[in-house]
Amino acid sequence: MYASRETAWCSCSGCGVEAELPAEETAGVEVPCPDCAGPMSELWSWESAAA
Repeated sequence: MYASRETAWCSCSGCGVEAELPAEETAGVEVPCPDCAGPMSELWSWESAAA
């Protein structure tokens, strides 16, 4: 769980895999799919509430 980070929900257009990734670390970077190595696309993001 990300306590106070923005999180992005991403999907691969090649094989349909979905993943939750830390948005701060993946912004502006093409993230490869762990299953088929195709590019992941951000579907939406949110910022978690600080605990």
